[in-house]
Amino acid sequence: MLDIFALCATILSTLDFASRALSIQITGKTKIFPIVGDPIETVVSPPAVNSWFSDQGLDAVMTPLEIPARVLPGFWNLLRSSSTFLGCSVTYPHKQAAFAAVDRRTARANRLGALNTIRRDADGSLSGEATDGLALCKAIIETGLTIAGRSACVIGAGGGAGLAIVDALCEAGIGAVMLEETDSERCRDAERLVREHWPAVRISEFAGHASLLVNATTLGSTPNDPMPFLTEAIAQADCVCDVVGRRNTRLVRTARGLGRTVVDGRAMGRSQAQSQMPFVVASREEASLSPALEPG
Repeated sequence: MLDIFALCATILSTLDFASRALSIQITGKTKIFPIVGDPIETVVSPPAVNSWFSDQGLDAVMTPLEIPARVLPGFWNLLRSSSTFLGCSVTYPHKQAAFAAVDRRTARANRLGALNTIRRDADGSLSGEATDGLALCKAIIETGLTIAGRSACVIGAGGGAGLAIVDALCEAGIGAVMLEETDSERCRDAERLVREHWPAVRISEFAGHASLLVNATTLGSTPNDPMPFLTEAIAQADCVCDVVGRRNTRLVRTARGLGRTVVDGRAMGRSQAQSQMPFVVASREEASLSPALEPG
């Protein structure tokens, strides 16, 4: 079990960094909204979220917080116990675990079986939402493109981010989706999501062309990773999206070099703040929530 003193020391260290590096004034009333994952070095959300806090006049800060899977139960306990937390943002590989940890979820999170946003309510209970897909769709629309009626190929469609992206694209009116996934069970999960909840959307085989190309895998996290799409497919796409937080992945550089519209991890991070934070600061009554299912 997690040593609570070690975790608190880690949080204090990240707050000290935020105070010095970001010129954020930390007070006794400052609320903490960490982004938790393992590893955590490539996350891109903190600058956008901290800008959102500043724009809203909120005394709050987002910091990255590395939490290995083995100590998650201790972190959830701390999150419930301390009113210093607004909640937390959740990244790889904890989105499914976060789904199981909360007391209430939105219908969207229940559809996906995973979530990336947790709000701590006044009584210490936890409410969950899934905004990864909403953030990507918002970032696409902000480029001037529409989503309705287009085709999209999502690589990594069955992962935590990929499934959320597929769901949001369907909600936005995508005409056809091509679901690429190396894990056959996850691929079936993605297909099931579309068939059960978005029957008007056509599931197609990827034949090398789609209007929207989405990399929802970790490919591109390191410089030697192969590109998730062939150059020929990139050249024919209207928009290429890469959720990897690392700046200027090979996919992003190639797409820009070919004159394609690009949504990179930083653009998604900016849209994530706008999609995520209204849920975090909303009251329980303002959000549409359902009780979490009882464990089996």
